[in-house]
Amino acid sequence: MAAPLRAEVLKCFRCLHRTRLKVFSNDQAAMDAARLKINSEFRKYQRISNRETIMELIKFGNEAEEILRTSVVQASPVAENTFRLHITKDTFMYNNTPYKG
Repeated sequence: MAAPLRAEVLKCFRCLHRTRLKVFSNDQAAMDAARLKINSEFRKYQRISNRETIMELIKFGNEAEEILRTSVVQASPVAENTFRLHITKDTFMYNNTPYKG
């Protein structure tokens, strides 16, 4: 693998792990599961040498990181049947349209 391509793969790998730590900051089980999944997926494809395939996998990893960063929120209980959502600045917020029934 060429050095610039290897650098892109490592950048994607590190970015996924940083996002995992941020998104699942208070949930050790989720952090461990995400770490295992990220590592196993990168290990599964480490013997790929086709440049186009590697570029597709990097693109997939970057898209997965963006979805994880913008779509996953944590909820922690504050009372019975009441939860507090931990929304970050990166969380995508949909327009809240009132229900008219």
